[in-house]
Amino acid sequence: MISKNITKYYLFFLVFLLFYQSLLGQEEKKNPVSIAIKPQYGFILPHSSKVEHLTHTNPFGVELEYAWIMLQDKNWQQCNCYSKMGASFLYVNYANPDIVGSSYNLIGFAEPFLFRTRQFLLTTRMGVGISVLDKIYDEHHNPDNQFFSTHISFIVHVDANGYYKLTEKLKLLLFGKYCHISNGGIKDPNYGMNFPTFGLGFNYQPEGAVDFKEREKGIFKPAFFYGIYPFGTIESVSADDDNPEKSTIVIGLYAIVGRTVSKLNGFSIGLDYIYDGAKKEELARAGIDKDHQQLSLLLGHHLQFGKFDFSQHWGTYLYAPDKPRNFFQRYSLSYQFTKHLSGGVTLKVHGDAADNFNVLVGVIF
Repeated sequence: MISKNITKYYLFFLVFLLFYQSLLGQEEKKNPVSIAIKPQYGFILPHSSKVEHLTHTNPFGVELEYAWIMLQDKNWQQCNCYSKMGASFLYVNYANPDIVGSSYNLIGFAEPFLFRTRQFLLTTRMGVGISVLDKIYDEHHNPDNQFFSTHISFIVHVDANGYYKLTEKLKLLLFGKYCHISNGGIKDPNYGMNFPTFGLGFNYQPEGAVDFKEREKGIFKPAFFYGIYPFGTIESVSADDDNPEKSTIVIGLYAIVGRTVSKLNGFSIGLDYIYDGAKKEELARAGIDKDHQQLSLLLGHHLQFGKFDFSQHWGTYLYAPDKPRNFFQRYSLSYQFTKHLSGGVTLKVHGDAADNFNVLVGVIF
């Protein structure tokens, strides 16, 4: 029950994080609205032998979105580019109704504009949100579904979008999307699903053509950046023959030092520490005398759009007596609210499976 409540708090925070920026600048003058419909078709990646037998289908669905084109001075300063912010509803049918079923996803997204001419627009998009699944793992009734074990999970996706102007109000939209859905390690089994989709859709702007103000681009100067990021979550340890299901705390922090190498890119090195209460409980149940704490080295890349920082870290364990593997990946999305304070989410992944999903707070120097 506690894990389900924590999940709701995560989702509220994710939506707040991505809508916070879109609301800025609305007081001066309303940013123009953008509406889109995006039918799509894809495939499931067989990232683990546990789910490989369920990947021989082709997911299909449709996405509806409502967004604002961010034109105001505040928006430009936060992104150092023009962008689009909004929400979408994505329905996906996994073409396996008895075992995997469908997902219903509510997503908040940020979409920076990378290249723009009078006829063509190229963008990238980062989105996070809630995924409601109608088929999940059940030991007795649906044991084959190792993808999902909770009806409410998380979705993260990265897109590439190309827009071609047909009229002043209507654009043809060609896109590719890479999606990941899992419960972030809240409950097992949690292999999650990775699935790319592609499609051709339409984008409609009710107010017609957008007037993009020419803005002076600042001169890039490389700079060092430093940060400490505490994070935490509540993770459930499943019941077994001798023990009931138990909620545990997973907390930690990572500290980094980095340097920007362009207006959008930076690299960092740091340390990652985790106190894993779930692992402590599992070791105690198994009668194994090993430490549940972990210390790791991080090497990372940062994609920075103004106050947004999307980082991808490669980690290797320096101390982890019960380490599951030698390496892991950590993906984080944060927003800088003040000069020294940021907030966001972070996901730790061991190759083919999510380990844990956490809310983080960043102290920046």
